[in-house]
Amino acid sequence: MIHIDSLILDEFFRENKDFFENAKIQKIQQPTRREIILQMRKFSENGADVRKFYININPEYHHVCFMKKETEKRRCLEIPKQPPMFCMLLRKHMEGAKILYVQKPENERILELYFENYNEIGDRIEECLSIELMGKHSNIVLYNTDNNIILGCAHNIGAEKSKERELAGGLPYIYPPKQNKKNLLQTRFDWFESALLKSEYSIKKAVSSRYFSLSQILVEDICKAKNINADKPAKSITKEEAQILFIELHEFLEKGTHIFSVSQNYEKYSCIENLQRQYDCVNELIDDYFSYHIEKNLISGLKTSLNTKINKELKKLNNTLKSQQKQIDKEEKARIYMLKGNLLTANAYALKTGEKSVLLKDYESGKMIEIDLDENLTPIENANRYFALYNKTKKACQIANEMSEATKNEIEYFKEIQYNAEIAASIEELKETVQELESEKPQEKNKKQKETINIEKREIDGFIVYIGKNHKQNDYLYSKISSPNDLWFHALNTPGSHIIAKNQNRSDEIQNSTLLKIAKLAKEFSTAKNSSKVPVVYTQRKYIKRPQNTKSGFVVYKNETEIVVN
Repeated sequence: MIHIDSLILDEFFRENKDFFENAKIQKIQQPTRREIILQMRKFSENGADVRKFYININPEYHHVCFMKKETEKRRCLEIPKQPPMFCMLLRKHMEGAKILYVQKPENERILELYFENYNEIGDRIEECLSIELMGKHSNIVLYNTDNNIILGCAHNIGAEKSKERELAGGLPYIYPPKQNKKNLLQTRFDWFESALLKSEYSIKKAVSSRYFSLSQILVEDICKAKNINADKPAKSITKEEAQILFIELHEFLEKGTHIFSVSQNYEKYSCIENLQRQYDCVNELIDDYFSYHIEKNLISGLKTSLNTKINKELKKLNNTLKSQQKQIDKEEKARIYMLKGNLLTANAYALKTGEKSVLLKDYESGKMIEIDLDENLTPIENANRYFALYNKTKKACQIANEMSEATKNEIEYFKEIQYNAEIAASIEELKETVQELESEKPQEKNKKQKETINIEKREIDGFIVYIGKNHKQNDYLYSKISSPNDLWFHALNTPGSHIIAKNQNRSDEIQNSTLLKIAKLAKEFSTAKNSSKVPVVYTQRKYIKRPQNTKSGFVVYKNETEIVVN
């Protein structure tokens, strides 16, 4: 991932300058301490144009953009019921305000919104919201333009954090210290070449650290286009390479408009190369690129959190199962209690009260067995004591056996949830898994929410195939989407997705090749996806039942057919 630079911010400023001017700020929200949303409206000949201006000052992916609905969903923004203090301050000064103009200080990663509003007594006031996108130093500052006094910041910066610049309410607002860089367009070639030859850095770092608006990624892209190794030491650059690089950088900076694209895996964006995906404007690039990485990080964090919780539950359940198994193993002990009771009963006529132990022959095995006795009890009473121990141990074993089956089911249930979390590809899918894990009555909770469940579907040989990626989706497939003659697929004896192949208005006969393709899909969406010879079962939906009082997603089936998938 690469960060927003001054060049990209310049393009964003030029592209959206006209919209900002005279736009009205309708609503202000603060999802987190590092995110602000300004909803803006502007009237034109075509009617009202409403946009959400998104500000993110997270050090990892600081940026600004106008969000689309899809990318807003990606960011998983949740508005708190009680707005933070900074949000309340912005609402007081900015809601209903008109933006006069927007400004970007030259060579700075700062965007300033100048707006007018009216105070409590009706006087017109002019203020500025300064958005500083500078990595770990990113901030949002509201200040009065008459006296440059700060009204509030997203993060206060005290003297203990910065000796050069303090930011807090009541202090004067000053710009960050100037970077010790030069403008390449005002630089002669011989100066450029000399600076490279004296540098201890690589070519891309030497150029980026010395000149404004030229990030290492940008220099690398230009070098790549001209077959220059951007990673080699700058002092080893040839005169010809330096001339080519100087001319290309000049042309790029003078051009003003650029190509905007991202790589297929979103590792980088470029203003030079035509990568996998192109955009018509820089706002689309920023919005799509950074929302992808925000969603990716959110998914990764949620998966880690879920995995920790599930592993904790699995550890507890496995310990419980071990304890239950120890009790089950006492079944042999119960059999010996019964044997001793029977032997004492059969030999009671020959035994006397007061003996501490007796040696009797087991007629089945022919072995002599020593039996401890309570000398205060008669032989028959001792026999009854052993029968009582037998009954107690046998009952405990039976209970432990039943409980161990329930524990095994719980373990399988949590393994299913763990798999569901692993294959989840969106925040929505993960949230469904989180809800199930945290809710003791997931079905009741889902009923209250009445939310739409989006389930992945594919077409295989004309059949619509649905893939349930968690227990909630599996239940929805079972109860809402599938019909009696549809086919249900699942990898055998392993956590995996429930697959439903719709068979409406079709003959009951499906080609073996189609069945195999769907079975391969069931294998792909299971924990056995990397194994060979995986058994997959399928049957008609009418043979699937969900027993009462069972966990979400649990079903039993009959009349199944097995396919082995390589």
